Amino acid sequence: MAVNPILHEIDTHPLPATDGWGWLYRSFERLAPPGRRLRRVICRYFQPSRVESWRGGLLYRLLGVPRFGRIIPTGGITVRRLTRARMRPYTLAGTSLAAARAFYPRACVFEFLHLPFLLTLAVLSVHRAATGRPDLALENTLVNLVVNVYPVMHHRRTRLRIVALLRRRRSRGARPAPRP
Repeated sequence: MAVNPILHEIDTHPLPATDGWGWLYRSFERLAPPGRRLRRVICRYFQPSRVESWRGGLLYRLLGVPRFGRIIPTGGITVRRLTRARMRPYTLAGTSLAAARAFYPRACVFEFLHLPFLLTLAVLSVHRAATGRPDLALENTLVNLVVNVYPVMHHRRTRLRIVALLRRRRSRGARPAPRP
């Protein structure tokens, strides 16, 4: 798989601290400074995998993630149209390449914030199933799907789309000039 240019930047440079999530970025900087092994491992986790990238994200389309993305309460297109809310922290600042680049770390943060809840509800579901409460286990699993699993897939798909955009831009810029 080709190198993700954004992950290379995140791995080797400080993160932005001016988009409202600075406290989390600063904590990450202290935990995993640029260029360190832990930082590379974390960045690798956020790298879209080959399975995710297969056929331009077909897996996510088959699972209905784009539809979920339209109605996600924190920035879905349909929700923003109905409420006329901008929801700036949760959406791209514009259609530019720079806006997409700047949104990438934020999508990582959003996914990261869902992970503890996802794992907790998964463990709780397994525990309830093991203790003879399959009804509560099913309920916890369904809540986990809607509140954590689909949002995580949504953020992973967003990063996949940003990486694909940057690769297309890079390949266009690398083309030789046409001969006269």
